[in-house]
Amino acid sequence: MLSAEAEVESIRTVVAKHFDVYGVIVTPLALTFQVRVPPAGVDAPFDGLRQELVPKDYIPTITQEKGETLVHVQRRPKGRFAGVQVNVAFLLLTVLTIVFFGGAWNWADYSGKPILSAESIGYGAVFFSLPLFAILGCHEMGHYVVAKRYHVRASLPFFLPSVPPLGTLGAFISMRDPIPNRRALLDIGVSGPLVGFAIAIPVTLAGLALSTASTAALPPNAVGEAIRPSILFSFLSLFFPLPSSFSLHPLAFAGWVGLFVTAINLLPAGQLDGGHVARALFGKKQFYVSWAAVLTLFALTVFPPPGYPGWFVFGFLILILGVRHPPPLNDLTRLDPTRKLVGIVAVAILIVTFVPQPFAPVGTQRDLAFEAVPGFPFPINATIALATSIRLVFALNDTGAAPENVVVNLRENNLNEFGFVIRFTALQIGTATTPENTDTLTDRHRHDPREHGHPNVPAECLPARGP
Repeated sequence: MLSAEAEVESIRTVVAKHFDVYGVIVTPLALTFQVRVPPAGVDAPFDGLRQELVPKDYIPTITQEKGETLVHVQRRPKGRFAGVQVNVAFLLLTVLTIVFFGGAWNWADYSGKPILSAESIGYGAVFFSLPLFAILGCHEMGHYVVAKRYHVRASLPFFLPSVPPLGTLGAFISMRDPIPNRRALLDIGVSGPLVGFAIAIPVTLAGLALSTASTAALPPNAVGEAIRPSILFSFLSLFFPLPSSFSLHPLAFAGWVGLFVTAINLLPAGQLDGGHVARALFGKKQFYVSWAAVLTLFALTVFPPPGYPGWFVFGFLILILGVRHPPPLNDLTRLDPTRKLVGIVAVAILIVTFVPQPFAPVGTQRDLAFEAVPGFPFPINATIALATSIRLVFALNDTGAAPENVVVNLRENNLNEFGFVIRFTALQIGTATTPENTDTLTDRHRHDPREHGHPNVPAECLPARGP
């Protein structure tokens, strides 16, 4: 192990290979070298210094302070990184969830087939799981490849499983080295969204074409949430105009998700991909851009009415993880015109793919009604003689479009204390009648709006016997 003096001299020798050093300042946190700027600029010599020092577990940075150019060298903390087994485990788990909770779920919703049928699993995997997985995976591999090009260590993608309707929360890679300069910051940040965007466009077009050719009609009384199109999605839809009564093909939904994920990643906040791009373009002013993006997300929670509550959660996560983006090691070298143009393109993609209210409710979610049955007035107002009973028949109609599990309870209101017995005696659904003797009825009939009209829970018999 080198002594402190020998370590300082060893580092000074390396720095002097790339810069003209005229002073050394030793502090508890770093070694600071006063250097002269080469005629060709600091970019190339600093990058060479970084590539020589990082393998030796040192991190250099370069700044300008009070008219001097300073190179700071710190020890690189030894990181503890997860092995590739973790990536593989998350990958396998995400494959399962994106196939069953993504593809099969969406195909079953689109076609009306059972979710665990071979058709739902197979077609769902082909038309939803695989294209969405390709968009997300290629997005992260874009970051990975460009990071390797700049000799920045990065992990393989970590895929995240999730619940329906997507089956995944996306993926991310872990940067294990600081970003060397603004050029690398922009290139690494924008590479993923550009690759994912390039794949999402043909996926969306193919999905819209299949939606046009499909015979899967959207039920007129459909309920749930409908996606809202972005500017780009609306433009692409012009090539394949869809009647309002037709369902969107799962492949088109996968394309919409890919475009939406691109927009989220390009938000110029924190350390999102858009945060990298904003830090490269605006330098320290990115802090204000990041705060503006977070406040915009909070505003979109309620505006335009009814807003989208999910933006509050997303904005809050950005606040927790940090609004300020750390600077690259070399924050002096400015971007060239070509990369500034790439940054402008990234902003344009954000504008055309962002959806202020991505999901909107459709249809009436719940609507139940008590109705009279011919020959039996309802409600009833009658006197019950001692030792007699009356029979009340009524219908409970699901007048909404949503399938329901209906539970009907009798409330005796202490009438049993006076000798009254109140019970359901029968449950009829369609032509099937089930004898009952209970104070609670549960109808577990599930309505499929593609097959027939609204479901009924008709003809429930209510006798009441006096003492």
